[in-house]
Amino acid sequence: MTKYLQMNARSLLTNPNIIFWSILFTEFWVFMWAYVFGTGLPLVEEAVRQYTATAYGNLLMLSLSGASVTIASSLLYSSKSIRYVTKYTKLSPSRFLFENLLSSLIVLLTISGIMALSIVLVFMSKFSMLVLPVNAGGILFSIFLGTLFMYTMSLFLNLSVVVLRAPKAASFISFIPLLLGFTAYSALWIDFGVGVYLSPFNCITSICYYYYFSGESPPTGNFFMPGAKTFVNIPLALASLVAWVSLLIVLDILMLGKMRGIGVEEIRTA
Repeated sequence: MTKYLQMNARSLLTNPNIIFWSILFTEFWVFMWAYVFGTGLPLVEEAVRQYTATAYGNLLMLSLSGASVTIASSLLYSSKSIRYVTKYTKLSPSRFLFENLLSSLIVLLTISGIMALSIVLVFMSKFSMLVLPVNAGGILFSIFLGTLFMYTMSLFLNLSVVVLRAPKAASFISFIPLLLGFTAYSALWIDFGVGVYLSPFNCITSICYYYYFSGESPPTGNFFMPGAKTFVNIPLALASLVAWVSLLIVLDILMLGKMRGIGVEEIRTA
């Protein structure tokens, strides 16, 4: 573990924005799902398991999206330094991406673990049932893919600001992961149909639903609405998410090699 990896991971784990928006704020919605939205839920194991799986997938998406805003912003403000070290030191763009990715994954996986533990304990308190993952290996893999996508997408968006020399767009760009995260949340009321495979956010929630608590494929949307439902093809959702991550990694490496950096003052005065 290099010094940069250690320092970046420590900095992100103690960042007040991540602690508040990705953990404390999301904890509020954990209690809302359990004690408000879950009122009237039949105390049957299958119903509680499916409801818990739905809650985890959607709340995890919002939590990781919130963390990605801070992670991406930190990269944007240090773009000048990144440009210098990747050009004039032995730290190549691909190696920098790898080390920054590892430190960010430590943070995002920590948040995922906190969310999982919180939902298990809060929902057990509410429904008097201990609902544990049906496939521990599968959920670890799906969480890893989800956190990897959130990181690579946030990096791509902020590197776009640097490469295109568009500091005025920095504030808006950094919040795009959080805004798009709500598209997956809207699937609770809207059926996306085959569009679910085009949205990596919906793929993440679907895969987490499948592996975490239910062991069954989720609907393509319309969770809380009556009527017939179609169900997600999990292998296809996995393939779509892997394709998104692979594409973004390639684009991130290319953009890291081309960027020249934006000064902090340019971003502040934009």
